[in-house]
Amino acid sequence: MRRPGGYQDKQLLVAHGVPELLQAAQRRGASPHHLLAGTTLFETDLQKPQFRIHPGALQRLLCNLNKVPSPELPAVIAQAILLNPQIPVCRLILSAPTLGKALRYLWFYRQQLWPLCLPVLQWQGATLRMTLLPAVGMGTAQALALAICQQFILAICAARQVRCGDVGLAAQGTMPLLLQLTSAQLAQRLPHEQAAQQKAQCRHWRQICCQQAKLLPRQPGLLEWLSRQQLRRLPEWLSPDEAAAMLQLHPAALKRLLAEQQCSFTQWQDVLRNQLALFWLSQPELSNRQLAARLGYSDEHNFRRAVKRWTGLLPSAFRSG
Repeated sequence: MRRPGGYQDKQLLVAHGVPELLQAAQRRGASPHHLLAGTTLFETDLQKPQFRIHPGALQRLLCNLNKVPSPELPAVIAQAILLNPQIPVCRLILSAPTLGKALRYLWFYRQQLWPLCLPVLQWQGATLRMTLLPAVGMGTAQALALAICQQFILAICAARQVRCGDVGLAAQGTMPLLLQLTSAQLAQRLPHEQAAQQKAQCRHWRQICCQQAKLLPRQPGLLEWLSRQQLRRLPEWLSPDEAAAMLQLHPAALKRLLAEQQCSFTQWQDVLRNQLALFWLSQPELSNRQLAARLGYSDEHNFRRAVKRWTGLLPSAFRSG
């Protein structure tokens, strides 16, 4: 059922990448039975073409996967998904003529691959800064969902032989690193001998992805919807009542929806403030007082305390680092 205000909580997504996720975990000793417990998913279903799952089922799967003691697992999963020749969106990304195009395809067709994260792109001079925000509340599996998406982006860069620098810090173990790419790296093209052949392949896979997109509901997750609305409203910050009114919901109903995604309005805003602060702190022309106002803090002291909580450093130390 479609909700007023442009949000639909019954979001479905193609199960691309889930078999690879399971196989990577099984190679590290996890059993399919324990990984799929409580998800209502079956291995035989995941092998069916165009099979769709609900984000809630993927959340439970990631919570089970969180128990697998393997720090390199997100990178292994991302690499396995990217190199799967049966996933059209991955073939499209690898055949894109430039890294910039590849990342654009990932963003536009992310519903077919990993719609749990919202990439936020911001230009600073000739450098593109990228961060990831939660699109769907994943509870204790949020860090894993973001880490897999981050590693997927890094794998795309590595496939293009592009090295991108890390320009952020993990905060409380839940946020991914920020990435930066120069305009020259984004515009780097494939070798000439590959370009003609891959141009035709890119066109072919894009047509398939376009057809696939027509079969999926083009609705953002609740956290993505809130983040988009908030980014449009800056420097003003939404209150819970205002957000509920935009969704044409009672505030208690919004609170209940967020609770279903193991999140609260305050937690969502804290994550968004965190990522925006990390980006703006790298701009020396903005004072702490200006940043505090942009982030909705009543005074500069509260802003400094928040940065200390997120990064372990005061704003001045973070800027100098």
